[in-house]
Amino acid sequence: MKKVILLATAWHSDYWESDKEAPYPGTTYTQLKEWDELSQNCPLAGLGIYIKQKENDFRTIPFVYLKITGMRYDPITQQPYFNFKVIKKASRESIELSIRLPSETRRLFSAINADQLIKILNEIGEKPPAEWLSLIESGQTSVSWEDYIGKYFLDLKSGNLSNDEFEDRIYNLLTALGFDVIQKGHKIRGEYCDGVAIFEGGYGIVYDCKNTVDFIPTAENKRALAKYLEDEKKLHEEKNLFNAFIAESFGLEQNEVFYFSIDALLYLLYKKLIMGSKFRLSPFKKILDNKMSLTIETIKKEWL
Repeated sequence: MKKVILLATAWHSDYWESDKEAPYPGTTYTQLKEWDELSQNCPLAGLGIYIKQKENDFRTIPFVYLKITGMRYDPITQQPYFNFKVIKKASRESIELSIRLPSETRRLFSAINADQLIKILNEIGEKPPAEWLSLIESGQTSVSWEDYIGKYFLDLKSGNLSNDEFEDRIYNLLTALGFDVIQKGHKIRGEYCDGVAIFEGGYGIVYDCKNTVDFIPTAENKRALAKYLEDEKKLHEEKNLFNAFIAESFGLEQNEVFYFSIDALLYLLYKKLIMGSKFRLSPFKKILDNKMSLTIETIKKEWL
């Protein structure tokens, strides 16, 4: 789905009429949920909209067609920045557009479906310039983070894998992430964890796979995982080990063990692909030591 970036301001009455980088202090890039996909696909079509803020009311000033050439954020404050070039000033006032925009896009920065926006522009009698339209047609392919990951790993979410195949692909996924994985589970006879994933600094995760959605561990599940952890600590006395369930999704979260969803692990693989040589597993130390949940939002904050 092709998107257009909407940027709003009341800083100056001619703010959108000159090329620059627009900062948004006091906000974080995570407020734009499509940030990762969009930032990877610049240049993008954008609109600079004038709004009312405090004593400044610039809503009667026409909005401006923009070319978003880059998106970045400060790694410490997470404040976003948008680089843009001016394409053309519109003939219609900003307020004519903004009152017709969906409520979720009436923010300082947001993204909107291109077809939906073009329909609104037509309704107010505004004809977008050809250069701007060409950015929508050829500049953005709307790559989702899942598109970076091969079908082999995405099938972990399909619900069509046998339990053994699910375990095998978890092993390969953790290996692809950079863990040194010892697979057990169905590979050896006896009651063992499905695997132990070791990473830098002597940290390790003793994990048990559950090939299901909305998994809620029973008391028996928890006792078994605790026993696996106890057994592995005897074998790896020099390691700092933690236990975790890995499932497609969970019905609840508790503090006594870790819950690693497939979505979170796949998103971490995506981060490794786009970060390249800068990717490290070291943020896992903080997550394990502080008993943090491994979520997509956590990954966005810890892997910068």
